[in-house]
Amino acid sequence: MALPDTFPGVKDQPLGGTGVKRGADSGKAAFLEALAGVLVDPPVHHGFAGAIERETAGKIWTWMARDIAGDEAARLADAVDSGADAAAAFDLLLPEILERLKANAAAEKDDRELERRNSIQMGGEEARQRLAPVIMAMRRRPLLVQAGKFGVAVGSISDEAALVTALQSISITNPLTRALWMQAMVGHMANPSRVMAAAVAIAGGNTETRITNAGYGALVEAVLSHAQSQIGRLASQPNLFSDIDFSCKAIDRFHRLMRSINYNLEIERRSLWGTIMTDLTARLSERLERPMKEITINVTQALRRPRDGNDKVDPDQVLAALNGLYLLIAVRKSRDSLAVNALLDQAWADTGQAVEVLVGRALDMYRAQPADPAARERLDAGIKMAEIRFNPEYADILRRARDGAERRTAQG
Repeated sequence: MALPDTFPGVKDQPLGGTGVKRGADSGKAAFLEALAGVLVDPPVHHGFAGAIERETAGKIWTWMARDIAGDEAARLADAVDSGADAAAAFDLLLPEILERLKANAAAEKDDRELERRNSIQMGGEEARQRLAPVIMAMRRRPLLVQAGKFGVAVGSISDEAALVTALQSISITNPLTRALWMQAMVGHMANPSRVMAAAVAIAGGNTETRITNAGYGALVEAVLSHAQSQIGRLASQPNLFSDIDFSCKAIDRFHRLMRSINYNLEIERRSLWGTIMTDLTARLSERLERPMKEITINVTQALRRPRDGNDKVDPDQVLAALNGLYLLIAVRKSRDSLAVNALLDQAWADTGQAVEVLVGRALDMYRAQPADPAARERLDAGIKMAEIRFNPEYADILRRARDGAERRTAQG
């Protein structure tokens, strides 16, 4: 296939090989971006056909850029470094890279030693096992782009019959390609439960056997894969500066994905899917234990007046308390998909009591010393916590009480 002298986004920039190492380094980002829809990040406790570990894909690219398609990788690097769109530049060179891989596969059939050396160079047998999915993802990249768009589109279909029809339109029969398609599609689905319900309708039943025989086992595995990906988005050692919004979204996404299976399918607890679901639930819940235990402590420290020294409010403690309360609400909304009921009930009761008592004290302190900036700051923080833990109406009552005290002070 003849390629143009310039790539999209690059004006008057001729291509040229600049060395294998440069291709391996600069082209990797374009390669990973092109396969982003099927890449997953650690921790990966369970492997799925359509999910490719990002690190493994990176090792395979390094091998390809060094040993298989060095010139193509270098030209890709030139294009990206010159400002070309990474995915578009990769797509233009993809046919040549695939030809190189095809020639290598043919050579390996006649040379077992070459196969062994290649396996070592790409990162060992684990990487070798994922080479076929990587190559298939490269070959079917336009199809995977369509899968992402399809995942977005099904979210706007409200009619159940139309959703069933849309799902039936996926006519891919190759198992590996279908698994990759489902992986890319689920990543863009806003409401996986409705899609899973449509799969059940097509299968004529909600058992694992029915779903698998109807060709939607890959859909279930893609849902499990994306649920697994949420675990890594919760810091194993959470701290003050963790992105709490990111964590809450991960908890909510995990819940939606797991609920799509739990509410629609009949899963045997000891089956493969059942075992994976139990394990994923336990692993994500384990990461919630420490922050759940610290919520009440953080609220108390943020709203309690220091026993010694000048009265001041620590903004870091307030941030930690607010983060904890946001996490508490997210966990409570997702409790059906988690294994933290005892911790949740304890934290819910304790934080409710702590916020109510300490905000009441903060209000009394402000009424007594309305000109004290620390008293006002502590009360404002407490009102925000009350709004999160209880409701906006309760917070409005506290705000009116605060404003009333402020007016009385102003009137003398």
